Formats: sequence, structure tokens, C-alpha cells
Amino acid sequence: MTIYVLMMLDDDIWQTFDADEQATWIQKYREFAKSIDDRIVKADPINTVGQMITVENGEVKVEMRDFAGDPNHITGYFIYQAEGWDEAVEIAKQCPTLQYGGRIELRMVGH
Repeated sequence: MTIYVLMMLDDDIWQTFDADEQATWIQKYREFAKSIDDRIVKADPINTVGQMITVENGEVKVEMRDFAGDPNHITGYFIYQAEGWDEAVEIAKQCPTLQYGGRIELRMVGH
């Protein structure tokens, strides 16, 4: 088995949902997670606030940032096992993020 990380990019869309819509989608994520429970290594949402660490002119710069609204902000992830790329993609295609117009980045992370 190979390990893959599915990263969800959907913050701009998620922020448009009211509380009831968010509850509906949270339930869909729970159902998705349950459907692949035997393959999940780890899964969680990612907070929008974090630290950006860069190097400028040879010095390390640390800046607190709120990534909400950034279309490339990763909002959550699933790390799971699959037999290969084909199976990993088939699993990713079931993620609710795609159902409401979000994007997924899928990468192999190990064996």
C-alpha cells in the first residue's frame, strides 16, 4: 500500500455557506471518512490562521497570517492508503469538496 495525502482547497466557497449548509456538508465529510475508514491514516480540517516563515535577505521572517480567502489555502486533509494512483484518485473523486466546486490536490507521500 502507498500513502497519499488529499488536500482540500475550498475556503472561499465554504465561507459562503450558512450554518445549516455547513452542517450538511460536515455530515457529508463524515460519511466520506467513514467510507474509507479502513484506509485513513489521519484526517483533519486546517485552521485558517498560521505562521508564514520565509527568508528575506538572509534573515528568517516569521509572520502571523490569516489565510482565509486565499484560493490556494489548504482547508483540510485526508492521509490514506491506496494500492496505487488509480485507486487513490478514485477515492479522492468521492470527496465532498468536489461536489460543491472546491479543488483537491493529491500527492503520494510514502509507502
